[in-house]
Amino acid sequence: MKRFNLISLLALCVFMSVSCSDWLDVKSDSQERAKDIFSTYKGYKGALAGCYTAMASQNLYGMSLTMADIECLACIWDEPSEQGLPALKMLHNHQYTDARARSSIKSIYGGLFNVVTQANAIIQNLDNNKSTISNEQSRNIIYAEAHAIRAFCQFDILRLFGQMPSKPQKTVSLPYSETSDIKSIPPYYSYNNYVAKLIADLDIAEELFTKYDPAREYSFSQLEGSSEKSLPVEDDFLTFRRMRFNYWAVKALKARIYLYTGDTGMAYKLAKEVIESEVKGQKVVKLSGMEDIDKKYFALPSECLFALANNKLMNYSVNIIGGDPSVQIDTKTTLYISEAKLNRQLYQGQGTASNNRYLYVWERNTANAYGTRIPTLKKYYYDVAKQTDLNILHAKLQIMPLIRLSEMYLIAMETTADLTEANRLYKDYIQSHNVKITDDFTTLDAVHAEVVKEYLREFYGEGVMFYTYKRLGLTSIPWGKSPMGEDQYILPLPESEFDPTLYPSTH
Repeated sequence: MKRFNLISLLALCVFMSVSCSDWLDVKSDSQERAKDIFSTYKGYKGALAGCYTAMASQNLYGMSLTMADIECLACIWDEPSEQGLPALKMLHNHQYTDARARSSIKSIYGGLFNVVTQANAIIQNLDNNKSTISNEQSRNIIYAEAHAIRAFCQFDILRLFGQMPSKPQKTVSLPYSETSDIKSIPPYYSYNNYVAKLIADLDIAEELFTKYDPAREYSFSQLEGSSEKSLPVEDDFLTFRRMRFNYWAVKALKARIYLYTGDTGMAYKLAKEVIESEVKGQKVVKLSGMEDIDKKYFALPSECLFALANNKLMNYSVNIIGGDPSVQIDTKTTLYISEAKLNRQLYQGQGTASNNRYLYVWERNTANAYGTRIPTLKKYYYDVAKQTDLNILHAKLQIMPLIRLSEMYLIAMETTADLTEANRLYKDYIQSHNVKITDDFTTLDAVHAEVVKEYLREFYGEGVMFYTYKRLGLTSIPWGKSPMGEDQYILPLPESEFDPTLYPSTH
């Protein structure tokens, strides 16, 4: 039973994934429901599961903020068709005044704030009545996870709607929500103060995880035993820690935030801490490019520090990004790249004869109605007829990776001041993709240039590149048609949501 408990919890979407405006319509009814929900430990577990379920929805990390909208902003796909994917075409061209683009942006913004509101409800109810959950460890784990979720979602609001992290010409204040009352306008914060709120939430989570998270005592694999006897904890709610926020995910998220905000020293320190993490002499997590890809786990679940369960993934992923060689590609409704981009540009300067990403994570036999081969990403694809093992489906295939160990390697490579260390990290990292390196980088600038290319190769379809380009302030991006500037990197806040021109920053 313990094997499947987390998946059951994730199905308990106590708070439905709706937009902020929809919450206004159901608020009075929800208040009565909340009293019942937060009266038991089971209710809190269900509420927390609801946060993760909402995060895995298609308008957030189930699609829009991983494989679709966010990747179109980074222009990593060929330009989408206006006939089949009009909103994505507008996002690809950064035409944010278009009504279809505005609708997509509003859906993302509302979805993120909906998750934040759910997390806030958990935090506030535990603040008001800690005795509801008698077990100290379970109570503090839930409290820590809610703070981490709140920070994670609002960091992405900053990366999408906030000012440039370096040398901004425009300043943008954003609301940082810490209340479950959506009729209350959250305080607006300047960029630096907003970042301080993010770190404060993660500090709370880290302090509690340090004391209570079983991931501090056991590796992720130990906490995912296939039978009750193999699990080292009594409460099955504390298993499958990589599928929820945990101590190591918070460390990694902090490294991501510090890198984005330009604190390379802290980013390096935290990334190295995660890379070198051990419990009882065993690595908490290891690079899994070789092992996972050999098993056709193309999203590299074994190196995830934080991932979302998504048992609906195959219902739509093949339609939007392909990956199934038996399904004819409709170029009007599918996101793809040309053979020229895959074969001559994406892996330019890197050997592909043995590179397992090039060879196996891309499906080169997908074709359109005319038989023209069109490469598609199969990161989220699996053969439904052959994969029937529920353990593998739930833990390895039906997932959305949100933080992986590979990112920590790239952060450490980018932020180290030691060229020898950068070369060693790169060799360890690239060997997980079956690529042997004979020549070292001769300068740190060369390392940094390669790291940007590796972000694209490694995290295709995971929603990383737009934020990377924005962080670096690139005015020209690969495959982009027009110059990039603040107007392209700063998404407009939805008109019907919190508007900083109406509610200026007071912090």
